[in-house]
Amino acid sequence: MVFWFILAAVFILFPLIGAAVLLVFIGRIKENAGLSAQDVRDMVKDVKAVPQTPQPRSVFGATSIYLPQIERDFADFHPNEAIAAVRALVCEYLAVRYEGQQGFVQSHVAPQLLPMVDRDPGHTVREEQVHQVAISKYVKTKEYATITYQASVGYLLDGEPREERYAVEYTLRLRENDIEQKTLICPQCGGTYESTSQTVCPFCGAGMLRDTILSWIFTSIQPS
Repeated sequence: MVFWFILAAVFILFPLIGAAVLLVFIGRIKENAGLSAQDVRDMVKDVKAVPQTPQPRSVFGATSIYLPQIERDFADFHPNEAIAAVRALVCEYLAVRYEGQQGFVQSHVAPQLLPMVDRDPGHTVREEQVHQVAISKYVKTKEYATITYQASVGYLLDGEPREERYAVEYTLRLRENDIEQKTLICPQCGGTYESTSQTVCPFCGAGMLRDTILSWIFTSIQPS
């Protein structure tokens, strides 16, 4: 019985002792710093008033899973070129959406991409920074191959910081009307030919080189 009484007393007194110690500690800090209670309240108010910059959005990345498969399927695929193209597309998308840019200039896009943009012109976009780009999905059929990238971007919209994430589809059409489609580029004369069955340039006879930027096109970009 005595044991339980002592135990109960400890549980009751411990919070009171802890609170008393905390009050003494705060009082010592205020004395040493020369701060009044109003000073402390003003400091808390100032901290709350500081605008909080949004954190970069994270991306779902499965690059290590999908990229080896893509490179097995397409030996001429250049992942660094593709990532650079995705970064350029995202920045152009912001210009088209908010600043009234009429179309995509630097990026190789499909005709249906422009109508997908939810336009809201009349704004200014500054300090665009694409933080991360990662492959989140890969699909290959007889007709096409599509790589889905996730890209996180930060920028100032009319001076206000924003952080967003986009899903970008990068597609290579393999067959259309039973005809193999893949842009081949001649390293000698610059001629192009739409067929993977050719191993030499039909214009000058040089060996053919396939290029990622001119073969794959962007078919979709959506907030995610």
